[in-house]
Amino acid sequence: MAERYADVPDLRVLKKIRTGFQEEETERFHPFHEVFYVAEGSCSVFIGHQVYRLKKGDFAVIPAGTVHRTDYLSTGQNTKIILSFSKRTAREIDQFLGESLTRLSLKPGRIRTPVQRQEAVNLVLNRMLYEYENQPYHAHSFCKACLTELLISLIRYRSGEEENDGVVSPGDERIQAVAEYISEHLQEDLNLKMLGEIFALSPSHLSRTFHTVTGIPLREYLVNLRIQKAMELLMNTTKTVTEIADLCGFRDPNYFGDAFRKATGLSPRDYRKQA
Repeated sequence: MAERYADVPDLRVLKKIRTGFQEEETERFHPFHEVFYVAEGSCSVFIGHQVYRLKKGDFAVIPAGTVHRTDYLSTGQNTKIILSFSKRTAREIDQFLGESLTRLSLKPGRIRTPVQRQEAVNLVLNRMLYEYENQPYHAHSFCKACLTELLISLIRYRSGEEENDGVVSPGDERIQAVAEYISEHLQEDLNLKMLGEIFALSPSHLSRTFHTVTGIPLREYLVNLRIQKAMELLMNTTKTVTEIADLCGFRDPNYFGDAFRKATGLSPRDYRKQA
């Protein structure tokens, strides 16, 4: 279940250490932005509708409301530093700088830190961890200033690398195509049989492979993506809840309300009031 909207952190800095092959037990999407840095090891991340392979020195950028899943690949120790922050914090950064910094930096995907800059990035992240964990005077402001520095760095690093979706196998490419198709046809009545016919896969093989590659059951991915779209429409349009349900492929408004509440902890109307 996604974190309740009322519990969104203004800014949180965490270090997570895991050993061996593990599936990460985490919500599929959440109402805050997340950027994490692979300090050690490697992992596979499904963000939106793409699969990325991350190694030491890579960032994963996960904007608020984006469906995602992380699995660890290496048998040794995996360490990542996670920055979570609210849309309110992002707006404050943009207002302070007088530009849409977060819009440019928070595009979903993988960003690779140049080797010559990794030591500097580690220094900034470790300073943020110290401030967040020990809370000296003005720790929150210090962390926000460091976050701003990192977001600017992400823009620079992204502009300096060639576009690469990070997919490494034909199987991943096909599943990515399925995920992209789903994201572009949310209003339609999608099901395994229809998708299997489009991509020349049996329903059972498609279901099994999609889950293996992304870490998320296909039906759950479809519902989560529809909820994500509904969140965007509730925030950015004046359409009624019933209209939004239909636009997102929910033919039963009651089912839409139940699914939305399960995912966000709020009804669609309450989410719109607090967004």
